[in-house]
Amino acid sequence: MTKIAYLDCVTGIAGDMCLGALVDSGVPLEYLIEQLKGLKIDHEYELSQEKVQRNGQQATKVHVNLLQHDDHDHDHHHHHHTPARHLPEIEAMIREANLPSRVTEWSLDIFRRLAVAEGAVHGVPPENVHFHEVGATDAIVDIVGTCLGLDYLDIETLYCSALPTGGGTVYAAHGRLPVPVPAVLKLWESRQVPIYSNNIDKELVTPTGAAIAVTLVKSFGQPPKMILEKVGLGAGSKDLSIPNILRLWIGESVTEKKTVMST
Repeated sequence: MTKIAYLDCVTGIAGDMCLGALVDSGVPLEYLIEQLKGLKIDHEYELSQEKVQRNGQQATKVHVNLLQHDDHDHDHHHHHHTPARHLPEIEAMIREANLPSRVTEWSLDIFRRLAVAEGAVHGVPPENVHFHEVGATDAIVDIVGTCLGLDYLDIETLYCSALPTGGGTVYAAHGRLPVPVPAVLKLWESRQVPIYSNNIDKELVTPTGAAIAVTLVKSFGQPPKMILEKVGLGAGSKDLSIPNILRLWIGESVTEKKTVMST
């Protein structure tokens, strides 16, 4: 029997929601912390988890708390000045991190696809993309951590629901952008992802979340035929009109022969 998983993205997908769903599914946070040390950026962040409520439902929230080094207090701030890295530097970090082979391959593929999308938006080659949010510490931790979690759970094939577009605008490194942001649209276009509006005017799918999905998912749409064994619930940061939770359905395939995850 093939171990498969389905990303149920009613309120979208982001890197930290993936981590939360995986930890909620049984991936030890300590395992992620230990494995991620190979990237040699563990002085830039702390990883923590907590149980939170989203519209009355309990889910796991994983925090990538960025550390300040310019003073002696211990306040942690998202969007603090983390290094903006280019693709070749990130690829070298991943290759040298001594990660499980599938994790290395998946992580490199995700960052490459993200760089291609960002490059297409800005009109520059992927190698010259100056990652801001995307190359920041938390994005690297989210992407490599998600790959570690999927490998730990021995997921062989990943599926995903259609994705909600969200709406409104969001502040980014290049100023105020419409939602979905251009890189997310490019990523969706690259895989012909089915999308719809759930009438929530927020950023629901981040570039990191979109890159993870379009790189690792075999197909988008309805759940595959499976024997459901476990559901992991990963909380998003915002409070929305419906529970802001990524649901990871894990089980055994009942129809397919053994497959490998699409790259």
